[in-house]
Amino acid sequence: MRTPLAAVGLVALGVLLMANPLFLPVSVGEPNPAYTHTVQPVGEGSVAGIESPATGAANGSDAENDTNASDAVVAYADLAPDARAAFDRARDAPEGGFGVEDPDERVDSLSYPTEPTLGDGLLIVERDGERYEFWTRTVEREPGAVVAQRVFLQPVAFLVGFLAVVAGAAVGLRGRLAGE
Repeated sequence: MRTPLAAVGLVALGVLLMANPLFLPVSVGEPNPAYTHTVQPVGEGSVAGIESPATGAANGSDAENDTNASDAVVAYADLAPDARAAFDRARDAPEGGFGVEDPDERVDSLSYPTEPTLGDGLLIVERDGERYEFWTRTVEREPGAVVAQRVFLQPVAFLVGFLAVVAGAAVGLRGRLAGE
């Protein structure tokens, strides 16, 4: 009588542990935002769809889109002084950008959306005859405890659950094979 009960208990425990993505991760805190500033030259693979002045206008677009693309270009001198400083800092950074975590360190004249679009988080800045994509965005990072749950706790719980199901099946089969 104990063997079938043990087998059912192990299988039930295993299924519960294997289903852990349904109830984990438990939110343990607010996302930790970071505010990024990135500058890269506008090129052929440009996300903004605008090429440098040397190669012409927008990538594979018609005349109407060319006009809209040229309207989206901002002269470096037209940027606010704090935006120019952020642009220069991002352009001169070895990684092509920098981030800040304190909301007070953001540049007031720039927007920081989570999904940048042309004109809102993405500016095409022309400086010294060169065009650059100037990205500003908010990146929401998860708290460390949630990351630990996803990287360590969930895989371990799934593995233990799988082993519990295998052990439950083995206990159940052992009892049948032994003739209990």
